[in-house]
Parts: sequence; structure tokens; C-alpha cells
Amino acid sequence: MSRYRLCGFVLALILAAVQTAITQRVARPGYDIDFIGPPMADSVLQHSKETYVLFGCAYCHGLYLVSRGEATDLMLSRLVGRDENANLIGQLLRAGIPQTAKLSPMPQFSDLSDQQIADIARWIHYARRQGRYNELMATNTPGDPAAGKSYFQQTCSPCHAVERELLRIGTKYDAMTLRAAILDPPKLRGEPSYKLDELNDGKRAAARQRHHALLENYSAQEVANLVSYLQTVK
Repeated sequence: MSRYRLCGFVLALILAAVQTAITQRVARPGYDIDFIGPPMADSVLQHSKETYVLFGCAYCHGLYLVSRGEATDLMLSRLVGRDENANLIGQLLRAGIPQTAKLSPMPQFSDLSDQQIADIARWIHYARRQGRYNELMATNTPGDPAAGKSYFQQTCSPCHAVERELLRIGTKYDAMTLRAAILDPPKLRGEPSYKLDELNDGKRAAARQRHHALLENYSAQEVANLVSYLQTVK
């Protein structure tokens, strides 16, 4: 075997080992799975999760946003739903929250860097989307096709044309498939990537951000109405 072929073979083995470790989510030595949760294949999200835990957010709000005691429910917080790129979460972290009759106080984190705040916000939004997706997929609410059509025209039609993209969609997919596609469109599935080809795809990035924001803020009734409307498109 030539030197170049041998080098190529060794490199392939190394890459395969790395890929296996990523796929199996192997924890590094000393990693506390019970405290931080299973390691994630996405290294950026994993770092964000660890930052969220490191600064004590998980202690009150829960690692996956199941709040404890009198902490704010981040899964349903309207402020979190309106946040874009940590513009609201960052202000709140730095200012803190005084104690109220219903909520425990939250200390100031004025020494956090912009990057640390971005990491915390990234994890909050990711965990919120996962929770909202599971909740909305499990909700069985009767839908109103007329209300769904009105919502579609106001919210979805600027990007999606029924005549071109959704023709006969009601005959192609069942209600659960439509619901899943509304909440997590297959073409936009996954988190923002740092691969060069995706970094340059501004249109896709904007669409993903828009759909992620919708997922965080949909009501069960809005999703049910959209599904009922799309079932009528035949």
C-alpha cells in the first residue's frame, strides 16, 4: 500500500470514529449526564445547553423548561416568544426580576458576555421549540377550516401560494402528517448550520427563523384550524 493510500485509509478511520462518537453522543470523561442531560450531536447547541446550566438557569427553570417552584414558565412566556437573537432575554438577564406575589426573584447577571447571553437564549429557544412541538402534536383540538384559511392568508400566504405549492395537499397527506409539516417543515428541519453552503443561504435561514418563531407561539387552536383548512385544499 502506498504512503498516500495508507494516509487516506488512516484518515478515513479517524473520521469514521469521530462520526460514530457524534452519532452515538458519547459523553466525555467526567460528564454528568444526570445534571446536563445526554450530550448532543450539535456541538453549538451542546455548548449553549452547558452555558444555560452553568449559570444556574436550569436550577429554577428546568433543563427542558419544566419550571420549578415559582420560577417563570419559559415554555409559555410571551416575552420569550417575542425574543429575537436575545434582544429581550438579554435585557432581562442583565436587569434581573424583583420578587412578586406570584414569582420568585431572579438575580442580575450583569457580568454575562454577549456571547454567553446568546448561548443561553439559543438553548431556551431550542428547548421551547422541542416542548411546543411535542405538546402541539399531542393536542387533539377540532379545527375550523374558515378560520384556518383566514390565518393562512394573513400569516402564510406571503411565502406560500396555495395554487403553486399546496395544490391537492389535502388528498396527499393525513391530518397528523400535515400537522407535523406545519410545525416543523421538512425542508427547514434542524437547527442553523455553520456549514459554508448554508451560511450563504440567507433565504433558507430567514424561512427557518420565521417558522421557528411560529412554532414557539402557535396556539393549539391555530394549528388545528390550519390543518382543517389544508385538508380542504383538493
